Amino acid sequence: MDKLQAMKVFCRVYEAESFKLASDSLGISRPMVTRYINFIEEELGTKLLQRNTRNISISHAGRKYYQHCVAILDAIEEAEGEIGDLTQKPKGLLKISVPMDFGLSHIVPLLDSFSRLYPQIELDVDFSDKRVDMTESGVDIAIRGGDLGGDQFVARPLCYSRGFVCASAEYISKYGEPDSVEDLENHSCLLYSNALTPNRWSLTDEENVVRTVSISGAFTANNGGALTRFALAGVGVIYQPDFLVAKYIKSGELIQLLSKYKGYEIGFYAIYPQRKLMPRKTRLLLDFLQEKLANTQF
Repeated sequence: MDKLQAMKVFCRVYEAESFKLASDSLGISRPMVTRYINFIEEELGTKLLQRNTRNISISHAGRKYYQHCVAILDAIEEAEGEIGDLTQKPKGLLKISVPMDFGLSHIVPLLDSFSRLYPQIELDVDFSDKRVDMTESGVDIAIRGGDLGGDQFVARPLCYSRGFVCASAEYISKYGEPDSVEDLENHSCLLYSNALTPNRWSLTDEENVVRTVSISGAFTANNGGALTRFALAGVGVIYQPDFLVAKYIKSGELIQLLSKYKGYEIGFYAIYPQRKLMPRKTRLLLDFLQEKLANTQF
């Protein structure tokens, strides 16, 4: 008699606590279910299930054997899945969530290259700066930066970014340039509402002391790109990551302020649900993003 099949039958009886339900779900007769259970018990030399005309109960040996059966059957399924992945071209749907600005500027070009390598993998991309519930949303991979929070997922580092305080020459000519972090209290600052503390900015001085200041301004937005446009128009001072402002600082359209201070540093991560067996398509994208973003210079 097939021992693996007998183990599957035993697990189903254990989970359903019923020979009838097990036979119905497996599509085999009740006498065959009984034969499989008897076969295992004879092999082990002990009773796994105590049954009477109304119900069954699980012995201590039955509980222990069930745990081993589940581990063995899971290992077989995982091995078959991995070998199947290796013998077939990767395909299927991948749902990805990326931040709006960072996603458009740095992830989308990479996804285009990835699609050319693996044309049978379909990509469904959601652009959002908010945290995502990996379980409810069905997202396979989310790219997020900063404080991720929670431990219900795995995070793989991709790259790092620094924040810069900037303003346009037009703004500086009208309102002057702050000499210290504390001077920002007297300036019109552009607030990023998705930050943990939108109205408080922190920078590190030359003595490695973190200085925090309460700021205010007429404009608040949940998109860093929009705030950058406001700053370019001379509306106020921004504190945004280098992937948004570096090119404008280089062109002279924005001027870095408080250059003797060091801005925040944030990491960008690929996060994904904790699962024992990761599909090959997901693993391929994770490895691809990590390789391409590892030495990113903004």
